[in-house]
Amino acid sequence: MTLISLSNVRKSYGNHEVIRDVSTSVAKGEVLCLIGPSGSGKSTLLRCINGLEDYQGGEILVHGARVDRKDRNGIRNIRTRVSMVFQRFNLFPHRTALENVAEGPIYVKGEPRAEALERSKELLARVGLADKFDAYPAQLSGGQQQRVAIARALGMKPDAILFDEPTSALDPELVGEVLGVMRSLADEGMTMVVVTHEMGFARDVADRVIFLDGGVLLEDGPPEEVLVRPQNPRTQDFLRRILPS
Repeated sequence: MTLISLSNVRKSYGNHEVIRDVSTSVAKGEVLCLIGPSGSGKSTLLRCINGLEDYQGGEILVHGARVDRKDRNGIRNIRTRVSMVFQRFNLFPHRTALENVAEGPIYVKGEPRAEALERSKELLARVGLADKFDAYPAQLSGGQQQRVAIARALGMKPDAILFDEPTSALDPELVGEVLGVMRSLADEGMTMVVVTHEMGFARDVADRVIFLDGGVLLEDGPPEEVLVRPQNPRTQDFLRRILPS
């Protein structure tokens, strides 16, 4: 079952085209990793899927519904079904970890407060933060903040989660704790689209890997093909530069 579909998507900032005729799809339960150099359009593509950015050509469908920022109700509905985890956490600094997780279910989905708070506690425990319910973001490490952000995404009971370089703002010793949570989500069958520079994660967890460069989709296939036996010279050069020899 196709959950997300992109057909000939184009996106520009003025005269600068950052996504050029990209077509792909994401099936229910699939883990798709987007790799490529900085500025290749990876994060912009995620933001278009979630309706945070307009796109100028082609079509993006989520559960068959077109992503169109002019359709405010439609975008709201899509965001209740497709959550996003950002590079810089984007937590509310004046709310506790528990309040950050419960806010969406209460105020967006209209869940009863007591029910949302209880489930939010379960989600924080699930990501290893059962002792941090009352902590504010400033009292948490970067890895803990990102795990709160993942719990917040799960709080919306999404069909898919978009991850925008979720470990790039973390100190190296904190990366593993976030990737561990993401691995467990993949094992449980969560549909995930992940922009990442963590090639080990992409190799071990992804069902498919896409390589983007200059807004163009150059390779799309299983990780053992794209990461181990890339066909495009640009992919080969990129991996040669970032992978240990």
